[in-house]
Amino acid sequence: MGINNPLSAWDKVTLEILLSFLDGMGAAKAVVLSVYSWNNAAITMPTPYVVEACRRSPDRLIPFCSLDVREPFFEEEVRLYIDMGCEGFGEYTCKVPIKHRVNLKLFNICAKLEIPLLIHLATLESDPYGALDPDLSGLEKIAKKFDDVNFIMHGPGWWRHISSEVPPSVGYPQGSIKEPGRAVFLLENYPNIYGDLSAFSGYNAIQRDLDFGKNFLEKLNKKLLYGTDLEPFFSPQHSLIDLLMSMKLRNEIYENILYKNLEGLLHFS
Repeated sequence: MGINNPLSAWDKVTLEILLSFLDGMGAAKAVVLSVYSWNNAAITMPTPYVVEACRRSPDRLIPFCSLDVREPFFEEEVRLYIDMGCEGFGEYTCKVPIKHRVNLKLFNICAKLEIPLLIHLATLESDPYGALDPDLSGLEKIAKKFDDVNFIMHGPGWWRHISSEVPPSVGYPQGSIKEPGRAVFLLENYPNIYGDLSAFSGYNAIQRDLDFGKNFLEKLNKKLLYGTDLEPFFSPQHSLIDLLMSMKLRNEIYENILYKNLEGLLHFS
C-alpha cells in the first residue's frame, strides 16, 4: 500500500501489514484514501492501486478516489472510479486555493454522485501539498454554495483552527485553548462540514488541551470521524484511539465517532 517514495516509512506498508494493523485495532472495515497531486510526485498513492488493493479484501476495505483537479478528463475519470467501487473522493491534496474555479467541477461532481469529499488543508503556501485556505473563509463560502456536498476536513491547516488563537507559520500549535476557533464554528453551523480526526494534526488538536478536547468531542460527536493516517502505526505514542478511550466518553459518542457518522456519509444501512 506504500506511498511512492522509497525513503518514506509509508513505502513499507503492504496490504498484509494494513490488514494486520486493522486486526490489532479491532476494526472491521476501513476507508483507504488515495493520494495524487501534480504538486508532489513523491507522495502519491494512485487510485488504480488503491482500487486493486481493496478488491483483494472487499469485506474490509473501502476505496476513495483521488485525481488532480487540473487534469483534462477529470470528470470522466472520477465517474469511472466511482463505477469501480470508490465511495468518495479523497484525499484531496492539490495545492490550489479551495475556492478556486478549477475546484468547482469537483464540487459539482460530488453533488451529482452524492459522494463525500475529504480535503487536506495545507498550513502554509510553502507546504508541499494541500488545499490553500489560511483563514477557512473559502471553505465557508463553498459549504454555503454546495450545501448538498459533505466536506470532510483534514490536516494541520484545518485542525490548528480548533483554537481562535492561530500562531502564524505554526502547523501544530500547542498549549491551552481559551476560545473555540473557526473550525469549531464551522462544525457547529454547517451541517455539511465534518472533521477527520486522523494523523498527528487531529491527535494534537484534542490532546493539547484535554478539558477543551473532551468537551469538544462530547458536543460535536455527530460531526467527527475517527481515522488514523496510520499515525499510531508509525508513532504509537500518538495513538488517537488510546487518547479517546482515556477520556471515558459515553458509548454513543464512541459509536458516532468511530463508525456511525461515516456510515451515514456513505449511505450504509
